Amino acid sequence: MLKQCSALALVALAVAGCTTVRETQPTQTAREQLIMSSAADYASAQIHPNVPRGNAIFVDGSNFPSDAEYRSSYAVAAIQAQLLSDGYRLVGSADQADTIARLGSGALSINQSDTLFGIPSIPIPIPLTGTVQTPELALYKKARRTGVAKLLISFYNAKSGDLQDVVGPLYGFSHDNRASILGVSWRHQNIVPAADQAELGGRMPKPAPSTTPVGGDARSTR
Repeated sequence: MLKQCSALALVALAVAGCTTVRETQPTQTAREQLIMSSAADYASAQIHPNVPRGNAIFVDGSNFPSDAEYRSSYAVAAIQAQLLSDGYRLVGSADQADTIARLGSGALSINQSDTLFGIPSIPIPIPLTGTVQTPELALYKKARRTGVAKLLISFYNAKSGDLQDVVGPLYGFSHDNRASILGVSWRHQNIVPAADQAELGGRMPKPAPSTTPVGGDARSTR
């Protein structure tokens, strides 16, 4: 009888303490996309080719991995934006170009590392119901997420095929690290500006105080 009561108490605790809601439908969460796209931003910002300014450049992404994921299309867009910022013109075909930029990707993904000192969440099968998870009891917990981007770009003359420059390998690193000790948590990240961190965590910033007069003395003006 005592064992049955203990089991029921454990199940009740698990049901009361564990609720997981996943709102995202794509393969990657918004946070994962931000980590990878930020790494692509940091790598792309280093692109400064030794090519005459004002040249018309066709960006050839045929060797760039295309996996129908958000990450690859954004990385190409970040490269194109950097070339435009450096004073180059982009064209839609090789026959319109002075220079062709052939893209290569050595990495564009996330490294994950988790550390836990305490009692991890444990799945408990419940007959006719499924499986529930017990609450995690963490004395110390750290979750590291590091985005890594590696780019290589070859620039060559569109008419002669002569090499003009090779930029890279270029590396970009982003991170979103979270840690907690006895329920006190903190985060260190470089994927969104400090002003937007509250909204990234699901907390809306405090509204600015209103300067509109309130009360019977308020009068409309024209």
